[in-house]
Amino acid sequence: MMSLLDLIKTTAMAAFQASNPVNIVVGEVIESKPLKIEVHSKLILTDEFLLVAEHLTRHERIVSLAYEDAQNFSSGRMGDSLKQASSSRKNIGESAPNPYEKYEMKYAKFIYEDGLKIGDKVVLHRVQGGQKYFVSDRYKEGDSVW
Repeated sequence: MMSLLDLIKTTAMAAFQASNPVNIVVGEVIESKPLKIEVHSKLILTDEFLLVAEHLTRHERIVSLAYEDAQNFSSGRMGDSLKQASSSRKNIGESAPNPYEKYEMKYAKFIYEDGLKIGDKVVLHRVQGGQKYFVSDRYKEGDSVW
C-alpha cells in the first residue's frame, strides 16, 4: 500500500512531467540548407522542428556609426587583450590608405550574412510540448573561446 507521502511525490512528479518544462540541450549543425541539427546519433532535428533566433540567420539592421580619433580599449572592455580602434580608407589610384580623423554614417543598412553553417555548435531549448526546439545561440568550448 502506498503511503500518503509516496502518493504526493508520485502525483507531483506526474504533474511536473506533464507540464513539459524547458530542457536545454546542445547540438551540432550537420546541414545548413535545409537546416539539420544533430543532438545525438538518434536525434537529428530538421527545419520543421526548429525555431531559430534571428541573430543566427541572414538579417538586416539599421545602424549609425560614429568614429573620432583612435581610442584604446582595455582588456576589461574587450575581453582578451588591449585593442586600439583605427580607421583608414584608400581610394582607387591612391598609393597609401589615409586614416580617418572623424567619420560618421547615419542610418546605414547592415546585412548580416553569417547564418548557421555546418559544424556550428548550438544551444537548443526544447519548447513546452516537446515538438519544437528553439536554437538560441552558437557556443564554443572553453579551450577555443578566443
